[in-house]
Amino acid sequence: MPVQTTKAIVIKSQSLGEVDRIISFYTSDFGKVRSVARGIKRPKNRYGGSLELLNYGDLVFFLRPHKDLQIINSFDILDSFNTLKDDLTKTAYAFYIAELLDATGAEGKVNDVAFQLTLQALSSMKNINHPELLIHAYELQLLTLMGFRPQLQKCVGCSGNISPPPLTGGDRGGGRFSPPLGGMLCSKCFYKDASALSISRGTFELMKRMLTLDLSLVNRISAADIVKQELKKTLSTFISFQLERQFKSLDFIATIIS
Repeated sequence: MPVQTTKAIVIKSQSLGEVDRIISFYTSDFGKVRSVARGIKRPKNRYGGSLELLNYGDLVFFLRPHKDLQIINSFDILDSFNTLKDDLTKTAYAFYIAELLDATGAEGKVNDVAFQLTLQALSSMKNINHPELLIHAYELQLLTLMGFRPQLQKCVGCSGNISPPPLTGGDRGGGRFSPPLGGMLCSKCFYKDASALSISRGTFELMKRMLTLDLSLVNRISAADIVKQELKKTLSTFISFQLERQFKSLDFIATIIS
């Protein structure tokens, strides 16, 4: 039972019996790791509040090959992101980051770039008043890293080149975005998804830009309300289709910003 040490973020916590919890970490060196925190529900336990959601720190655990659950030895916090947890809206978006990372990350599949991207997203959110665009940039970049990149340059129906939609929207000779097919459709392939979403040129260009944009620079972007609305609808629908799940954190966000 070798002891392993790695940087980690707490991304999920769920009950296991009367006194234990299953803690899911996303780690720099091991990808997603599901571990047991023994006795954490007891009033006096050795973990204190170190294993709260979003905490980032040094994880020491006992690696049990071929076992579903590892055993936590210790977790020393480096950043608890308390400035986010003091803001209800930012807390909700940060929880969504954790939920999306849990949904896309495979156990044992290492992706240090995804780990660093998540840290950058949480850190950047500290200094942003309205984190919606930051979250959308994170969504696009994380999905790309995890193998779910939306196809924006080629038509998913015929592999032909996609021209930017006209300024008035995607209905007049431009493309539409098909969440179930995974990307843009040219006008010749509209029939392949009658429910494909029409998006404006501003939304289309912003999505392309966000695929490679440094998250620390997102606060320099300005976007019209219609673009924000289209981007939110396009990405939320795309993610639901591709990951085949709904996100509780998004439902909560909808209740506090409506």
